[in-house]
This record gives sequence, C-alpha cells and structure tokens, in this order.
Amino acid sequence: MSGLGRVALAAVIAVTAGTAAARAEESEDGNRRLFVKHCAECHGRDGKGGGAAASELAQPPPDLTRLARDNGGEFPLARVMRAIDGRDRPHGSSDMPVWGEEFAYDYTDPYRDRWGIRIKVRRLAEFIESIQEPGN
Repeated sequence: MSGLGRVALAAVIAVTAGTAAARAEESEDGNRRLFVKHCAECHGRDGKGGGAAASELAQPPPDLTRLARDNGGEFPLARVMRAIDGRDRPHGSSDMPVWGEEFAYDYTDPYRDRWGIRIKVRRLAEFIESIQEPGN
C-alpha cells in the first residue's frame, strides 16, 4: 500500500472510531435523559430512591445503584428489564408504572411497538447498569 493509501486508511479509521465514540456518548446521554424522564421522579436523578415523589409511595423506591452489589456483584440485566416492562413487579405494589404498556403509546405500528418498547426498556436498564456502585 502506498504512503497516500496508508494516510487515507488511517483517516477513515480515525473518523470511524470518532463516529463510534460520538454515538456511544450520544447513546449514554439519551439513556440518562430517558431515565430522568421516566424514573427520576421516584428513584431520583442519581437512582438512589430519593425522587420528589418517593415520599408519596406506599413503599420507598429501591436504591438502583446497589442492584449489582446485592446480586453478588453481577448486574441482573434480565431481571431489571422485566421489572421495567412490567413482567416482574419489583416491589409487590402498583406504585411503579408498567413501562411496557406506557411506552406502547409512543407507537402506532404493532411491529414497531414490540421493538420500540424493548429498545427503551433495554436503554433504561443499561443506564441503571451504568450507575452501579462498586463494592460488596
């Protein structure tokens, strides 16, 4: 490969890497915004359970930053997603919205409903995973 070809290849790699990094950062910001919009009222912006509406609930919302620690150091992604979408009720009460049903209102096409809901639920779970506190 010529010197010019190597330079062009290096430029393409740099742009691709920069684009991927920008997408990852945008995704993280989007996940945080989704959490703030749908979860922070009860769980607090930091996920520790001290949101503005927490005192009005039958049971206090859990500290979401301790889920991995309370699960032997492994984040329970599938369980968190089931709690968010309503397949598992997280605390035995009806305080937490069934987000799977709530997110369905964002769509009109049944095919997009299913995937759009799963994507939002996954993004929320990924954000919650990103705020886990270390330790046992």
